[in-house]
Amino acid sequence: MLTLLVCLALAAFAGQAFAGGGSEAKPANKGTIALSFPGLDVPMIGETFEVAKRLLTNAGYEVIGHDPHWDPNVQRNDWDTWISAGQVDLIAYLIVTDPQQWQTVAKKAKAAGIKLVSTNMTLVPDVANFMFEDDHTLGYDTGKAMAEWMQGRFKGQPRKVMVSMSENPMFRNRGQGVIDALAKHYPNAKIIEYTWGDHTATYNEVSNILTAHPDCKILFNASEVAFAAYSAMLDAGISPTDPDAGIFHLNIDNSIIPLYSQADSILRYASTLHAVDWALAIASLSINAMEGGPGVPYYATKLPVPRKGAWDQWLGGGFPEGQTRRAAPESLQVCYVKDGKWVNPNSAKDWPYLQNPNIPKDLWDMVPQPWRANLR
Repeated sequence: MLTLLVCLALAAFAGQAFAGGGSEAKPANKGTIALSFPGLDVPMIGETFEVAKRLLTNAGYEVIGHDPHWDPNVQRNDWDTWISAGQVDLIAYLIVTDPQQWQTVAKKAKAAGIKLVSTNMTLVPDVANFMFEDDHTLGYDTGKAMAEWMQGRFKGQPRKVMVSMSENPMFRNRGQGVIDALAKHYPNAKIIEYTWGDHTATYNEVSNILTAHPDCKILFNASEVAFAAYSAMLDAGISPTDPDAGIFHLNIDNSIIPLYSQADSILRYASTLHAVDWALAIASLSINAMEGGPGVPYYATKLPVPRKGAWDQWLGGGFPEGQTRRAAPESLQVCYVKDGKWVNPNSAKDWPYLQNPNIPKDLWDMVPQPWRANLR
């Protein structure tokens, strides 16, 4: 009997040691979460995926992902597979096509009891919760900064401005915000629209405009492919330090940072949501939804990037020697809802770009129902 008890005790100890033991033990698997982005080759998305995965894994969830290589059909087909096979409990997603195209697969998710969380404002049917940012306001603020620069440089004289637009409401609203801001703050701006796309498409569109309008040197780009526009402008003969040229864009990336950090660059303005803050929003929303928390949207927006802080925005590997940046904190904790409000337990000492996850009251009217009723 004594031998049996010893063996059982040793077996129990061995099992505990295999699991990690005591405070080192990993949490039991609470479910499977899929992180669905249109492509992982963009550093912003790639690093967001990795940080969100770490936060979710530490919280006890299995995380799966995929790389659709910017093909929305592949992305939807993967959703269909996950749903049909019962592989996931929640899909946290970013899409870059019109949400209406996703109705069928989203309804399948609901029928299968799979929750959906949008990592921005592209809301498919029956989404459980989402990260809120007002894309029109983002564009408007950028357009206002553009108008201020133009007033200082051109004193209200007529100028042509290229503005990216898209069928996707996120990018379309950003472009419209720029147009509305210029109409108010620089009415002599002549808008030339182009379609936001990948690097090749953007380069070609901007090149064609510059061929037809060689005097057009000012541009807005809604996301991530500003370097393509920059390259097209340089290939058209515009100097990288031309005092009359200006690129204003959202989502600074590694290709832009070395240029943007230079005071005389034609890259005049950038704003971004850092991958760490985006990942924090995604993980917090996903865990809240999985645990049956209240449907309170999470606020995270793009902030203007000071030139001296450009290198802090570097994502992934290949960081240049001789530069410094603030690394993402290992101590990052997910946010949670208490008394109807999001609580961010992290310290600005660890991460200076932290934001208040609660939607400002002056934006509440822009939040769709039923989520607006949950705001406190």
